Amino acid sequence: MAKLHLITYGCQMNEYDSERVAGLLKAHAYELTDSETEADLILVNTCAIREKAEEKVFSKLGQLRALKARRPELIVGVMGCMAQLHQGEIQRRAAGVDLVFGSPAIAKVGELVERVKREGRPLLVKITATPAGTSHLKSYVTVMEGCEKRCTFCVVPVTRGRQRSHSPESILAEVRGLAAEGCREVTLLGQTVEMYGRDLAPLTDLAALMERVEAIEGIERIRFTTSNPFNFTSRLIHAIRDIPKVCEYVHLPLQSGSNRVLERMNRGYTRQRYLELIAELREAVPEVALSTDLIVGFPGETEDDFEATLDMVERVGYDNVFVFRYSPRPGTPAATMPEQIPLEVKAQRNSRLLEVAARAAAERSRRLQDRVVDVLVDGPSRKNTRELQGRTRCNRVVNFEADGRAAVGDIVAIQITDVLPHSLRGALASLPEETVCLSR
Repeated sequence: MAKLHLITYGCQMNEYDSERVAGLLKAHAYELTDSETEADLILVNTCAIREKAEEKVFSKLGQLRALKARRPELIVGVMGCMAQLHQGEIQRRAAGVDLVFGSPAIAKVGELVERVKREGRPLLVKITATPAGTSHLKSYVTVMEGCEKRCTFCVVPVTRGRQRSHSPESILAEVRGLAAEGCREVTLLGQTVEMYGRDLAPLTDLAALMERVEAIEGIERIRFTTSNPFNFTSRLIHAIRDIPKVCEYVHLPLQSGSNRVLERMNRGYTRQRYLELIAELREAVPEVALSTDLIVGFPGETEDDFEATLDMVERVGYDNVFVFRYSPRPGTPAATMPEQIPLEVKAQRNSRLLEVAARAAAERSRRLQDRVVDVLVDGPSRKNTRELQGRTRCNRVVNFEADGRAAVGDIVAIQITDVLPHSLRGALASLPEETVCLSR
């Protein structure tokens, strides 16, 4: 496999984005390496909050330029907030950079890297929202900014400010515009998205917003992220159940399975409350798919605390788990807490947790064997351009042979024939001809 080296600056969201990029590029046969000199691809995930952080990035890019001079085949990319805000300056000051893209384009990182490789020479690809030359089939719509939760490990409330919800009218106008351009799926984004509307007059909420997005012609799927269990309400659960276009997929960060650690993190809920929430979700929406974020090695985390996290992963049975090793963030309470965990302990716990999470996800995947699922076709398969690829409502990747009966943008009925570690394979379902394409 090719080697990927990730360099991450900034907040926890950037750590999350880096983990996501690593997972996406794994499907393109890239494996992580801690060595810059061994890497075939180096991505620098940037922060634009402080000038000092930006200068650190330019200093690092200068070092990488020297490395690239010795190894011209090395691909160097810049992603994240600074990439969105200062594309021109990056191009001017860091000539060795091949790829520049903002956070909204992370889902396309594999395609962007492949494009650079196909060109056979350095190529600057400037992406801040929807990648040029692609359809607007799926789009992210920011519905709120900032956060007023005070998790002790997170800098977001400091760097991004207080919660600020966008007006429903502005959001709906944006979604209508996207629908007119061919968008079929929107993801409503917010730091704690389930808090949407509580700072507006008149008061509103995410459920009411989704009801209004539901009515927009052309939009077939609605997703939302990211949520905090403390604020996740029964009304929102009922909206997932009752609004047909809202997908049965919920990303609900747990962070730790230990009540003691959750209290030190200032998360505002217990493991018991979290399990009650999962039970309520699954009772209302039996087919719901669940993903989560988990932090290992938080200051003071004992072996018993970590075992409690392993236990929660097995109890809940997540479809996907994002694991982060705790790293101190300047200005956060956790950074100065006593009992900081050694790096080797974090690494060992990280590996153990990933093993348990993988077993749980595999069990969840096996339940889809032979099922017929709706798939939104978003393009050719990455490994076989004669096939098509899309995602289920529960956010699983499915590859299948189209036989000329499906095209990008269609929602088709696919019967799952093979459950693979990171994707599914299927075939057009044996339904009447007029129902193979469910929506066009």
